[in-house]
Order: sequence, then C-alpha cells, then structure tokens
Amino acid sequence: MRYRNEDDKCYGVAGMTIGLSIFDASDLYTGVTLDADGLDCIQFTPEFFFSGNPRINAKQSWQCIYSHYQISMGLIIADTVCRKMLLDHGTIDRKSKKALLDAMAEEGKELCQLERDEVEPIFDKYFSHLVKVFSNADIRKAIGEMVALLKEHRSFSRSEINDILHQLSIL
Repeated sequence: MRYRNEDDKCYGVAGMTIGLSIFDASDLYTGVTLDADGLDCIQFTPEFFFSGNPRINAKQSWQCIYSHYQISMGLIIADTVCRKMLLDHGTIDRKSKKALLDAMAEEGKELCQLERDEVEPIFDKYFSHLVKVFSNADIRKAIGEMVALLKEHRSFSRSEINDILHQLSIL
C-alpha cells in the first residue's frame, strides 16, 4: 500500500482500525502508528505472524494461517475503501477492484494454497460489507474524528484505540 500523503495514510490507518474491530481481531494487535508504512502501521502481536509449529497438527496450523490471511485481506480492503470513499469521496472502479482482488488471490495462493475461485467469494463478501460500513453517515463522521486524533497523536495503543472507538460509538 502506498500513501499519497499524510491525510491518505490517516484515512487508511483509520479504515484498518475499524477493520480490526469488524473482523474481531483486536487481540492480534498492540497499537497503531503513522510512523510506519502499509500494514506495518498496525503493530501486530507475535501470534499474528504464526507460520506453523511442528507441535500443532497441519490442519490447525493451516486454519490459523488462513484466518490471519482473511484478516489481512479485510484490513487491506478496509484501508483502500476508506481512503477512496471518505477522503476522495469516490467509489472503487472495476479496474482498481480487480487489481485488489488479483493481489489478494496471489497472496492467498502463496500463503494458503488457495485458488482464485476460493478467494473471490470471501473478497466479494468483505468488499461489499466494508462499502456498506463506510457508507454509514455515523461511521463517516467518527472516522473524520479518528483521523484528526491520529494526526495529533501519531500513535495509539490498542486500549486507547478501543476507548476512542467506544467514545465515537463505533464499538
């Protein structure tokens, strides 16, 4: 993910923060920061980077990797949709959506040995849901407030993010 400027990054990070809440992944990160790039703006716990363990059977390992892949996909979509809809006041065109799906399909193949036809329904479900979320007027207002806080403070711990989301009536 490349950001055009600090506003773009703030909206992306705010979108991913909302995504962490939506995808019930708040236990997999410790905080957020504007002083990193892309997904690194989210400070994930070591458990998020699980890549297998010989003491865990193959099925459980794959399920964990698959779950984290789905969370990453949701965060990338949330970042993109939030920036496009709230900052640019636009929509994601077919070409951009296809490029995003292509990237997610490639990542799914690499991490989980998934075929495109296995990734596409999940991608479409997440994409549609996040478009609805970021279309909500209350969420849009709350994200604007969150962006202002991010610009001011640059980073927050997970508990601070949860407090902000509660105050903004997002959680």
